[in-house]
Amino acid sequence: MDDLRGSELDELAAPPPAKDATVTPITPSDAFMKKVLLTGAAGIVGSALRPLLASRYEHILLTDIEEIADLSANESFRQGDIADLNFVAELASSVEGIVHLAGRVGSHYTFDDVLGPNIVGTYNVFEAARCAGVKQVVFASSHHAVGFVSRSHTVDDLTPPRPDSWYGVSKVFGESVSSYYADKFGLNVLAIRIGYVGEKVIDERRLHTWNSPRDLANLIDIGLANQNLGYQLVYGVSQCPDSFFDNSAAMRLGYMPDDRALDHLADASIPQQRPDPSDFAGRFIGGPFTAEGRDN
Repeated sequence: MDDLRGSELDELAAPPPAKDATVTPITPSDAFMKKVLLTGAAGIVGSALRPLLASRYEHILLTDIEEIADLSANESFRQGDIADLNFVAELASSVEGIVHLAGRVGSHYTFDDVLGPNIVGTYNVFEAARCAGVKQVVFASSHHAVGFVSRSHTVDDLTPPRPDSWYGVSKVFGESVSSYYADKFGLNVLAIRIGYVGEKVIDERRLHTWNSPRDLANLIDIGLANQNLGYQLVYGVSQCPDSFFDNSAAMRLGYMPDDRALDHLADASIPQQRPDPSDFAGRFIGGPFTAEGRDN
């Protein structure tokens, strides 16, 4: 695999599609690709997505640093570290699309903690995709890329990054890598700033950021199906009251969330809860991620 950093393509990628470009979300019957790589498949989000993706695509190649044993009939698994470029290149050589979820998630991680899995690993995924000719990549970013935006401001795809942690910084890096590989090498990349993924809405902040696994899978379908996507940034959120995010960019691509946060409350009192304005974590979209590790 000595040629993984070979010469650049002769022509630059075409510019991103116009803002009014639309695409209809695919169904299992009209998915053009047969085999999809899912990184970070043993994580919380990966585990929630696995049965949904397995029902929509012919074969899902799973990878994670942790072992996965409960494979369905159309899943296969390769254990390994995405910080190893040769390992990722081998995986990419056998698929038509990549959903990149892998990485450390948490407010307490240091730069050194995220350097390998989140930064080097993300570069490896995109470089391996380029060298293998894989054109469709979905990058799992996070709302923590804009975690230091005030809760009083609605954000959209044009909002500049304001990361709240080294984890958030690593996701901003991934968004930049996504746009670079789309613009320079012609990949189609959907970067999704994912909110909170879970079966239940567990607190007031997550009421405004909740994303059901089904709706996230629908967004992934768009990223894998649209062969004229270029680079697009959207938010991974379902129907949330007073959502922190204006997700018009996703709607222009055909996304219509099916699930309502209010139908998935862990406690009926959550909609009546209010953040404490005197609490630092209560003032920003990133919540407790913004308070972790502060000097004062």
